[in-house]
Amino acid sequence: MADKRKKKQTRRGREATTAAILDVAEELFSAHGYDAVAVRDIAARAGISHPIVHKYVGSKADVLRAVLARDEGLIASAAPANPDLIESASLMWRHGLGQDGLAYLRLVVRAALDGLPYDRTPGQFEGTERLIELAEQAAASATPAERAATDLDPRVAIAAAVSLFLGWAATESWVRPAAGLQDMDDAELIDGLERVVLGILRENVPGVERAGASRGE
Repeated sequence: MADKRKKKQTRRGREATTAAILDVAEELFSAHGYDAVAVRDIAARAGISHPIVHKYVGSKADVLRAVLARDEGLIASAAPANPDLIESASLMWRHGLGQDGLAYLRLVVRAALDGLPYDRTPGQFEGTERLIELAEQAAASATPAERAATDLDPRVAIAAAVSLFLGWAATESWVRPAAGLQDMDDAELIDGLERVVLGILRENVPGVERAGASRGE
């Protein structure tokens, strides 16, 4: 019994330390960029020795992948099993621009701007993949007339929406004053930006409104 308790405590201690490593890594990578941060920096901020980082998580690349993999679910979980593209995109947009989501989005942007190859990330971003799945489902259900209205690949529409999402998360502090939006409160501004993003999807993904209506939404 004592051995089981000890093992359980050891496992909890390891899980807590790993979580602390990932929290610190997210903060440092977001603030300074991937290349500028060393495993020793992460360990020092977490209050542990750098061999512990290697033992519990792995190399610096492994740490980044673990952070991205852990936090990707924050966005996708905002619309679990939701079959409607517009509603799912709206929920993900609002959740992603919350404080927890912003940290993740800014980390993704920083990694991309630092030139980190996509294949050094987890290689899977659930939120984007879910939106593409829903967009393709909507397009497949579209009438011939709806398809004739746009020949754009639905994936391109999602890429545009996601780019705006990431861009706003990364550049709000510059774009907001540049556009003279300092006098607009946060809720009104987010509502407006959401309308633009959803408008892109409605305009460029055939069958979107029809797919929602067929489900009584």
